[in-house]
Amino acid sequence: MKLLLVLLVFLLNGCYLANGSPNSTEFWVKDGKRISYEERQFCFEKNKSKLKKKDKERFEYLKNRYKRLGYSNDGFSIMRTEYPNEYQEYLYLSGLIPSNAHCYYELGYKFRPPIYWCLAQDGDNTRICTENMKYRN
Repeated sequence: MKLLLVLLVFLLNGCYLANGSPNSTEFWVKDGKRISYEERQFCFEKNKSKLKKKDKERFEYLKNRYKRLGYSNDGFSIMRTEYPNEYQEYLYLSGLIPSNAHCYYELGYKFRPPIYWCLAQDGDNTRICTENMKYRN
């Protein structure tokens, strides 16, 4: 019986990892509801406004180009495969935008991920949990 229970736990964990864990925004909760797309966009725009004017203009140009080019048949973004330097610049500039976590918290949301999400090894979940620990209560 214990063996069956252990196998079931590993099977369920394997399914979770095989399908990938959900995005961290799924765990920002207020009154039992997840944060909406509109509120996430509000925080993104608020933080994007903190970029220097030149960086913001370049970021907007690259973001629009990224959207305009779309994706190839194999699922990779065309910008990533055909314009790798601009893609790297886009990633760099998006990394300059401050985290939205504090803005979410100011809107009344709390970061409440399950422990298994924090421990999943398919991304930066552990780092995200550690950074957002201060927004749990």
